[in-house]
Amino acid sequence: MRVQEGVRKTITEFELKAVDADTEADSVTFTIVQPPRHGTIERTTRGQHFHLSSTFTMEDIYQNRISYSHDGSNSLKDRFSFTVSDGKNPFFIIEEGGKEIMTAAPQQFRVDILPVDDGTPRIVTNLGLQWLEYMDGKATNLITKKELLTMDPDTEDSQLVYEITTGPKHGHVENKLQPGRAASTFTQEDVNLGLIRYVLHEEKIHALMDSFQFLVKDSKPNVVNDNVFHIQWSLISFKYTSYNVSEKAGSVSVTVQRTGNLNQYAIVLCRTEQGTASSSSRVSSQPGQQDYVEYAGQVQFDEREDTKSCTIVINDDDVFEGVESFAVELSLPAYALLGEFTHAKVTISDTEDEPTLEFDKKTYRVNESAGFLFAPIERKGDSSSIVSAICYTVPKSAMGSSLYALESGSDFKSRGMSAESRVIFEPGVTMSTCDVMLIDDSEYEEEEEFEIALADASHNARIGRVATARVLISGPNDASTVSLGNTAFTVSEDAGTVKIPVIRHGTDLSTLTSVWCATRPSDPASATPGVDYVPSSRKVEFGPGVTEQFCTLTILDDTQYPVIEGLETFVVFLSSAQGAELTKPFQAVIAINDTFQDVPSMQFAKDLLLVKEKDGVLHVPIIRSGDLSYESSVRCYTQGHSAQVMEDFGERRNADSSRITFLKGEKVKNCTVYIHDDSMFEPEEQFRVYLGHPLGNHWSGARVGKNNMATITISNDEDAPTIEFEEAAYQVREPAGPDAIAILNIKVIRRGDQNRTSKIRCSTRDGSAQSGVDYYPKSRVLKFNPGVDHIFFKVEILSNEDREWHESFSLVLGPDDPVEAVLGDVTTATVTILDQEAAGSLILPAPPIVVTLADYDHVEEVTKEGVKKAPSPGYPLVCVTPCDPHFPRYAVMKERCSEAGINQTSVQFSWEVAAPTDGNGARSPFETITDNTPFTSVNHMVLDSIYFSRRFHVRCVAKAVDKVGHVGTPLRSNIVTIGTDSAICHTPVVAGTARGFQAQSFIATLKYLDVKHKEHPNRIHISVQIPHQDGMLPLISTMPLHNLHFLLSESIYRHQHVCSNLVTTHDLKGISEAGFLDDVVYDSTALGPGYDRPFQFDPNVREPKTIQLYKHLNLKSCVWTFDAYYDMTELIDVCGGSVTADFQVRDSAQSFLTVHVPLYVSYIYVTAPRGWASLEHHTEMEFSFFYDTVLWRTGIQTDSVLSARLQIIRIYIREDGRLVIEFKTHAKFRGQFVMEHHTLPDVKSFILTPDHLGGIEFDLQLLWSAQTFDSPYQLWRATSSYNRKDYSGEYTIYLIPCTVQPTQPWTDPGEKPLACTAHAPERFLIPIAFQQTNRPVPVVYSLNTEFQLCNNEKVFLMDPNTSDMSLAEMDYKGAFSKGQILYGRVLWNPEQNLNSAYKLQLEKVYLCTGKDGYVPFFDPTGTIYNEGPQYGCIQPNKHLKHRFLLLDRSQPEVTDKYFHDVPFEAHFASELPDFHVVSSMPGVDGFTLKVDALYKVEAGHQWYLQVIYIIGPDTISGPRVQRSLTAPLRRHRRDLVDPSGWLTLDDSLIYDNEGDQIKNGTNMKSLNLEMQEPIVAASLSQTGASIGSALAAIMLLLLLFLVACFITRKCQKQRKKQPTEDILEEYPLNTKVDVPKRNQDRVEKNVNRQYCTVRNVNILSDTEGAYPFKGAKVKKLNLEVRVHNNLQDGTEV
Repeated sequence: MRVQEGVRKTITEFELKAVDADTEADSVTFTIVQPPRHGTIERTTRGQHFHLSSTFTMEDIYQNRISYSHDGSNSLKDRFSFTVSDGKNPFFIIEEGGKEIMTAAPQQFRVDILPVDDGTPRIVTNLGLQWLEYMDGKATNLITKKELLTMDPDTEDSQLVYEITTGPKHGHVENKLQPGRAASTFTQEDVNLGLIRYVLHEEKIHALMDSFQFLVKDSKPNVVNDNVFHIQWSLISFKYTSYNVSEKAGSVSVTVQRTGNLNQYAIVLCRTEQGTASSSSRVSSQPGQQDYVEYAGQVQFDEREDTKSCTIVINDDDVFEGVESFAVELSLPAYALLGEFTHAKVTISDTEDEPTLEFDKKTYRVNESAGFLFAPIERKGDSSSIVSAICYTVPKSAMGSSLYALESGSDFKSRGMSAESRVIFEPGVTMSTCDVMLIDDSEYEEEEEFEIALADASHNARIGRVATARVLISGPNDASTVSLGNTAFTVSEDAGTVKIPVIRHGTDLSTLTSVWCATRPSDPASATPGVDYVPSSRKVEFGPGVTEQFCTLTILDDTQYPVIEGLETFVVFLSSAQGAELTKPFQAVIAINDTFQDVPSMQFAKDLLLVKEKDGVLHVPIIRSGDLSYESSVRCYTQGHSAQVMEDFGERRNADSSRITFLKGEKVKNCTVYIHDDSMFEPEEQFRVYLGHPLGNHWSGARVGKNNMATITISNDEDAPTIEFEEAAYQVREPAGPDAIAILNIKVIRRGDQNRTSKIRCSTRDGSAQSGVDYYPKSRVLKFNPGVDHIFFKVEILSNEDREWHESFSLVLGPDDPVEAVLGDVTTATVTILDQEAAGSLILPAPPIVVTLADYDHVEEVTKEGVKKAPSPGYPLVCVTPCDPHFPRYAVMKERCSEAGINQTSVQFSWEVAAPTDGNGARSPFETITDNTPFTSVNHMVLDSIYFSRRFHVRCVAKAVDKVGHVGTPLRSNIVTIGTDSAICHTPVVAGTARGFQAQSFIATLKYLDVKHKEHPNRIHISVQIPHQDGMLPLISTMPLHNLHFLLSESIYRHQHVCSNLVTTHDLKGISEAGFLDDVVYDSTALGPGYDRPFQFDPNVREPKTIQLYKHLNLKSCVWTFDAYYDMTELIDVCGGSVTADFQVRDSAQSFLTVHVPLYVSYIYVTAPRGWASLEHHTEMEFSFFYDTVLWRTGIQTDSVLSARLQIIRIYIREDGRLVIEFKTHAKFRGQFVMEHHTLPDVKSFILTPDHLGGIEFDLQLLWSAQTFDSPYQLWRATSSYNRKDYSGEYTIYLIPCTVQPTQPWTDPGEKPLACTAHAPERFLIPIAFQQTNRPVPVVYSLNTEFQLCNNEKVFLMDPNTSDMSLAEMDYKGAFSKGQILYGRVLWNPEQNLNSAYKLQLEKVYLCTGKDGYVPFFDPTGTIYNEGPQYGCIQPNKHLKHRFLLLDRSQPEVTDKYFHDVPFEAHFASELPDFHVVSSMPGVDGFTLKVDALYKVEAGHQWYLQVIYIIGPDTISGPRVQRSLTAPLRRHRRDLVDPSGWLTLDDSLIYDNEGDQIKNGTNMKSLNLEMQEPIVAASLSQTGASIGSALAAIMLLLLLFLVACFITRKCQKQRKKQPTEDILEEYPLNTKVDVPKRNQDRVEKNVNRQYCTVRNVNILSDTEGAYPFKGAKVKKLNLEVRVHNNLQDGTEV
C-alpha cells in the first residue's frame, strides 16, 4: 500500500485479503512476524482508541479496524512480515507468478511512503550582483549560485522555485534561453546552469543600484518571503567634457571618474582621436604638425578608488596655429559600465604665438616745438607674416586739425580711421612707429593732452593690452617766467622780517600767476630751522600786469641766550609756479649776520639812581647782553658834580683798578660806590658814574651800550629834623567818678638833626567824643630847643555818665608847616575813651548751664550744690544762658544782658561731646558735634538725645551776637555726664557695662481701608511700631538703607527713599501724597500718656523738624508709631512693592490681589562722639484683598591695657537668619591685631558668647587692615554658627595683639605671617541685645480681628465701639509681673459695623513657648513663610518646649489646669459673672489667666498665646462645627493626640459644612513677663512685639488630614516583648514612633501622661489612595471648599 509520510492509513481488503471457505472471517487470523521499521500496526474499536496489535482477523479488516501509522521519518519504503492461519492449518496458499503455492513462510507486506515536503527551503547565499558589464550591447550580469543559493533537503534544485514579487525598478531578470522577456519565476537549477541574468535598461544606467524582492518555495509549498536581491554597478566616465590647455602646458590630465559601487575592481581603455590638432605619429616633422603625443592605455580602478587620470603630452612650437583640438574617449570597460561623458574634447590654444600689436608705453611726453611725435608700436609673437593695424588720434584737451587741412588753434594734425593711417609690419619686422605732426603756436597754454589708439588689426594679428597711449604736450608754453631778484641776501639777526623780491618777466602778463616760496636748510646745515629762522612755505600771487612781489621770511634772534654764531645760512627757493615758468635764479642763500647784535655789550641798568646818605654804600648794576659764553670786562669810574669826591663819596678812578669783569655766563655785576654819612643836614647832591674801555676774549671783542653814564643823587632826609607822634592810637579808661578827670600824656618826638630849634602846633579834633563833654579841647605850639628830642602833650579826659559805648577823638600836628623841621609819618593820633560798661568784646555775663530739657523749668534746683542729678540719656539737653529767663540768677543777669545789648534769641550755640571715661580714668577729648540729620540740628539750644549715650560727657558753647551781627567771646558750660539710672526707655543690657545695643522686634502691619473710611478711604495703611531705647533713632524705608553717614547728612542720598521716614510729604510734592512723616506739627498731636513731658513738643524750644519726628514716639510705652496711607499705585510704583497674584473676578469690577512690600528698619545709635552705628532689620509685609479695578491707575567702645579701642559698626541678621556683628578696632600700640600667630600655637582670636545662649559659636574674620603699624584701624566681622530668636547678652571678644619695633617700617607681608611679637589676647566686653522680628499670623487666618492683652479690668471692660481710646492704646505692650491677671480679648474689627448681626466666640486658648529661640507661627499650608505646614501652639511640635490647652469650650475636661502645681486659673469671660459684659459686646470675646505659673520656667523663654474662635450669625449655639466626620474618632483626649494614639486636627479648624455661615479663625500674640532677679535681667531681653494684628482680609483655611493608627496596641505588644528598652519602629508612612517606657504602677500625673507620639506625619505626600497600616487603613479625603460672600460689608474672598 502507499501511505503519506507521517499519516495513519487503514488496511482494507483491497490491500490484504485471505479467504477460507470453511472458516468464518473472524477466525482467519493474521500474525505479524516482523513489525514495520518506520511505523506501527494498530487496531481500533469504534474508531477511537488505537492499540498496538500483533494479531488481527480478517473480520477486523472487513470492519476497517486495522491501520498502518507512519512515524513521519524521511524514509520512502517500509514493510512488515506476517503469516495467516485459520486456527488449524499453519499453511496457506499464495499466488506467485500465476501459480498457486502452499507455504507456511512469512509473507512480506510492502508499504510505499509518499514523502511530504515538510522542510522549509534555506537561503544560504544572497550576495547580490556587485557589477554589470556590456554583453551583446546590453548591460548585464549572470546571477550564479555564488550570488544566490537556496538549499532544502526535501526538495530537488529543479523544484526550488524563485518567484519575483516586486521586480527591479531599473531593469529586468531574464532567462538566457528567452532573451528580452522578463522572467517572473526561475529555479535553483536555472541558476546553477547560468541561465539567469539581470539586464539593465539602458536609460536607467545612472541609478547605480537596483533590487528586486523574491520568495522561494518548494513543492509543498513552503515559502520564504520578503527577500531582497541587490544589484549594484559602477559607471566610468570623464569628469569634464572639455579641457582647455595652453600649448605651453606640457601635458593635460583628463580625469576619469568612477561612481556607484566602488568595492569592485574595474578597468577601462582611454585613447586619443585626432581632430584639428594632429599627433606626431606622422613621419613629417614640420613645425606645427606635432601638436600632441598619441595615446591609448588602460585605466585601472582598484577597490574603493574613484578617481584616476589619463595623461596626454602636449608639444609646444613657435608657429601661431590658432585654436586646435583633439578628442579623448573611453571604451571597453570591464566590471563596469560607461557613464555619461565617454568623450572629452581637448582644446589647445597658443595665444602666446599670435602676433600682437601694442604701444611700448602708456604715456608719451612731448614738447610743442618738437615738430613730430614718433610713437613706437611693437609686434610680439609669431613674426613670420605681414600684419598691420590703424593708428588714429583722439583729441582731449589738445585740439586736432581736420583730416585735410590745418586750422589755427590746432595743436596736432589728426590721423583718422582710414587706410592712410595703417601701420604695416613686413615679415620679420617687430617694431614700427605711429607718427603725429605737432603744431607750434605762440599762445600761452597749460599742459595739454590727446590720445593715440590702435584698431582694426589684420586678420592674422590682434591688438595687445596697451592699445591706447596718452600724449602730453608739456606746458605751460609761451608762459611768463618767475625768478628771485638775487642769488644771495645778507640780513642782520635782529632784522625780524625780511622781504625777498620775486620778479616776473614775459610778454604776456595778463594771466594770474602764483608761485610757492619756501625755506630749507642749506647744505651743509648752517642756520637751524625753528631756532635761527621760522621755516615757512607760502604762496606769492601776481595779479595781471604785476611784475614784482615779495616773499616774507621771519628771522629769529637768540635774545634769550645770545650766542655769537657768525654768518649762518639757509636757502629760500621757488616752486610750483602756476601760469608761469620758473627761471634761474629760483633759489637764493640767506646769510644771517649776528656779529653786531650778539657781541657782549655792557651798560647801566638805569641812568638815574637815588641813594640815602645813611646807606653808606651804593651798588650800581651793570647789565651785559649778547653772547654770555665769553668773558668781558669794562671800567666803571666816578666823576663829581654837586657832590664832592672824598667828602660825599669814595672815588673810582678811570684806571684798570676800577675794571669790572664778567665771567662766563654772568649777566649782571655791581659797580660799588661808597657814600660818606655825616650828621649834618645837607640838600640833595649829585655825582656821575661812567663805563669805558670794554674788553672781551672773543674775536669780536666787547662794547659799551647806550646807557654808559648814570647820574646818582644823594638824599639826606634822615638828617632832616622830623617831628611825629610816638603812637598812632591811644586808649584811656573813662574816669570812675562823676567829677573825676583822667590825664593822658601823649609823646611828640623829634628825630634827625638835633642842632636846630624846631616848632610845631599840636591840636585836638572831635570824633565820636565831643570836646567839653568827653575831654578838654587844647591847641598849642611845641618848641624843640637844640638837643631836645621829645615833648609831652597832656589831654584831660572828663567823666560822662550817659555814654554806653566807646568813643574816640584825634590829635593833629599842623595844620601849618613846622619851622626848621619836617613832619614824620604819624601826624594824627586817635584816642579811644573806653566806657566802663562796654569795655572789651561782647560776652555773656556768666557761663551757660546744661540741663536735661525735662528740668528746663527747675534749673535752679537741679544745679544747686550737692544735687547729684545726672541728665537722662533718653531726653534732650538744653543750654541755658544767663540771658534766658529760666537761668537761676536771671533777675540779676537780666540787667547785665540788657546793658550789654545781648538778645537771647540771637545767641549762637554749639555742642561738644566726649566719649565715656575709660577704665584707667583717662578721658577722651571733647569733639564738636557736626553731623546734622534730617530731623535734628547741632547748632540749636536743644541737643537731641541721639547725639549722646550713657556716661558721655557733654557741654555747650554759647556766643553772644551784637546788633551788628558780630559774634562775641565763646563761653563753655559746665560738663554734664549723662546718667545711667535716669533712663526713660531702659536697655535690657545690665547697667554695669558701658553701653548696650538693642534691637527688639518691631511690628509692621498692612491694612486695607475701604471706601467707608472717613479720612483715608481706599488706601493701604502701613503701620510700623518700633520699641524705643534711649538715644535711638529709627529709620524705616521700603528701600535698603546704606551709607548711614551720607544718608543722614546729605539730602541727595535720601531722595530715593520715597516711602520712608527720611523725607516729609513736603519734600515729596508731585511724587506721592502720603508718607510716614506728615507736615502737621505738634498742634494736632493728641496729648495723651507719653506726650506730657515738659517742653516735649514746645515749638519755642525745639525745632519743627525735630517735633515732626518725635511726635511719633510715645515715651510712656517707649514705642515709635509710624503710619502711612498709600494708594495701590504708590505702593507698587514708588515704594518697591510687588504684586504676586492679580486676577479679575467674573461679572465684577473687582480684582483679587496679593501685595508684598519690603520694609527695612535701621536702629541708629551714636557710637563715638562723631559717628553712627546701626542695627538693621528687614521684613516682608504682605496681604491679600479685593479691590475695585477702577482704583488702579498704572558702636560700642572699650579700652584695654595694650590700649586699643573697639567700636561696633553694624549688627544685622543675614538672609539665612544668622547674626552678623561688624566692628572696627583702633590699636593704640605699634603693631596690629592678628587672627593667629605661629609663636602662640594654640591661641586664636575669637568671640566668647554668653553662657545662656547654649554654646552658639561665632566665626570671626579679619576683613581689612590699614597698611601701617602706627595705630592702625582694622575691620572685623563675626557671623553666628546657627540661628536664634534672641542673641542678647554680654559678649567677650579676644584679639591677639602683635607688636613691632619702634623703628620697624611697614612692609606688606603677602602670604607670610606678619613679622611681629605676639602677646596674650586682649579682652573686650561688649553687651548686645538683639532679637529677631516676630512673624505675624497671616491675615488670611485672623479674619480681620485684633487680639489684645490688657493688664487691668477697666480696659478689659471697655467697649471698643464707643470708647475714646484707640485700639492700639488698649493693647498693653508692657510686661506682666508676678501676681498679675492677664486679660485677653479678641475683637472683630469694629470698622465693619454689622449692627450686632454677627457674633464672635472664643473656642480654645493655647499657651506655648519654643526651644532655642524658636518662634511658633501659624501657616497651615506652608505657602506663606515657605517653611512647611506650621500650626503655632495648636499642634505638638518638636520645637516647642511647653504647650498647654488652657481653655476648651466644647471639652472643658481635657484642659491643663496646673503647671508645676501652680494653677493657671483660666476662664472664658462668659464663665465669670463680672465679665459677662465682654462676651455680650458685638464681635468681642475674652478670657482671663493668672501669669504666676509661667515663672516656673527658667529665664529666657518667650511665651505665646494662641486663640481659636468662630464668627457667625448671632443665633449660633451648641456645637458649631458639624462633627460627623470626627465623631467616631473622639474619645477623652489630650488635645490632638488622644490616649489611643489617634492624631487629629482640632475640630474647630475643620471646615466642611457646606453652606454654613460660620467662619473659623485663629490669632497669636507674644506675652512679656517681667523678670525680677537681676541675673535674669542680664541674660534676657524682653521682646515687646506682639504678633498678629490682623492685616486685611477674610479667607478660609482648610486642609484636613486624619491619621488613624492603633498604636496603643503596638505599644503594649512591644512592651511585653522587650520591657527594657525604648523602641523605634519604622512605619511605611515616613513616620517615627517614640514609645516611652510605661511603668504600670506609676501614678499618672497631668504633666507626664503616657501616649505614643507620631511625628513628621505627611500622608498627603504619597500618591496612593490608601495604605495597609498594621490592621487599619489610612484614607485620603478630598474636601470640597465653597466660597461665599455673606459678610455684607467686608472684603470678600
